[in-house]
Amino acid sequence: MLPAAPLSHWAAPSSAFSEALSRGDLQQCARWLQQDRAVLSARGWHGFTPLHHAAYRGHKALSYLLLEHGADSNIPNNAGETPFHFACRVAIRYLEEMGRFDFREPDRFLQTPLHTAVSIGNEDVIRYLLRGARCRVDAADTWGMTPMHVAAQTGSAAICWLLATGAGIPLLQLRNKDGLTPLDLAKQGKTHRHQEVTKLLNKFSKESQTGKPKEPFGLYYGCLLFPGVLSAVVFLIASYLRQYGGVFSLIAFAVLGRTVFFQYHRISHLSRLPNPMYLGTFAAGIFHSLYCFYCKILPGLWPAYLLLCCMTLQATLLLWMFKEMLTRDPGKLQETSCKAVYVTITELIEANENPSRFCIYCEIIQPEQAKHCKLCNMCLVNFDHHCLFLMKCVAKNNRRLFNLFLMEVFFCHLTFAASAVWSLHLQYSLNLETVLAILSSESWVVALALMNVATAFWELVILKDQLVTISTNCTTTFRKVPHASVFTWGRRMRNIAAFFITGNGTQSHQFASQF
Repeated sequence: MLPAAPLSHWAAPSSAFSEALSRGDLQQCARWLQQDRAVLSARGWHGFTPLHHAAYRGHKALSYLLLEHGADSNIPNNAGETPFHFACRVAIRYLEEMGRFDFREPDRFLQTPLHTAVSIGNEDVIRYLLRGARCRVDAADTWGMTPMHVAAQTGSAAICWLLATGAGIPLLQLRNKDGLTPLDLAKQGKTHRHQEVTKLLNKFSKESQTGKPKEPFGLYYGCLLFPGVLSAVVFLIASYLRQYGGVFSLIAFAVLGRTVFFQYHRISHLSRLPNPMYLGTFAAGIFHSLYCFYCKILPGLWPAYLLLCCMTLQATLLLWMFKEMLTRDPGKLQETSCKAVYVTITELIEANENPSRFCIYCEIIQPEQAKHCKLCNMCLVNFDHHCLFLMKCVAKNNRRLFNLFLMEVFFCHLTFAASAVWSLHLQYSLNLETVLAILSSESWVVALALMNVATAFWELVILKDQLVTISTNCTTTFRKVPHASVFTWGRRMRNIAAFFITGNGTQSHQFASQF
């Protein structure tokens, strides 16, 4: 496997161009290319051309610039490697289209593009090459090293997981020319990274040798249920502590809140599944509040038939909308009727469009206001944002439902909080002298009422932001500052009304999306 190209050893006809190339200075490189295109075929360290260097280092914009000025993507270096072997993200697709490469064609050392992607740790390119079996996962180079051997030798547990989930555990049984398996190579390493790989491959070796690693569903559902179960335990303990229940609840929920809201967006596992703890927190708040209302608050206000009917109607609508938000397609690009203006990156380049509109994950050209969500793993039309508390993206098909859901949850929170305060007032005749008694004996009701009020204000802020973007025909992600003369208050109100009636609003081309 080739070492990284030292920038100081890269030679070119001009030292100024070499320095600009090393820094990734697009403006300076463009000036040199306009003056002398001969630098495109200049050779440097190990036969690298400027395009080799840009592709190897992952300089996407620099790769586009060189290709636009006529760089030859078929020139091999001293090892027989073309820029394709070093290309990453969008550049790899563009070079594929331009050169019609065979992904399975190795270099003079029998190393495939997958070997190179694994050696430099580019997970995006690895996924791209594994998709559709573009490269053989079991391909061995001159030394009998498969990509799994390379990943184990470099101590990359994440890439070992990718290869094992993509091609299966049997890869671990392959041996190189020295008779070593990937596990043997990992054991030879002395770093913490190699220890992690050794632990992972040992775990794989104990599983079925014909299957693939199992997803950590226990950890996933544990994170989902953690907030609900723990908050129930807190309320239960607080009820037994009597006068100290309020203080205990305050401390416990402060710790719980810090644990939940400082969570990363993905679980701490090599599978990198989305973290469902935010969704579990939101769902726990809904169900705890409903349970408290029907079992604690409503009996204290009985008979209250109107409140019962009102809250039951709101709860039914809330749960139905919650279910719809979790199950409805938000606007997946492949399943919409959007007409593709461009089909290949080559067409984008020829039309002077930004090639980053090509999604390397879904392998499609994105229309305007479309974006790929890595958590949902899909491209979405009219992308607004990814909601962590719903574990769902808000886009073309569910944005109206999302705003109606916000309004419904907001009114449910206010109804609960008002009912809780009125119930406590009837029981304790609210005043300064009874506050401490209420906090100690009714910590369950007080804690949920405060949480509902705080959440209602948070939802009000989100709803305000949503209405502002809707009124200017844009989304949270693709937004521009509107001009006052273009969007008057009357036009803003018409846009909002059209959005809630049709679900799309009136279209405006004044604020095109940026890529």
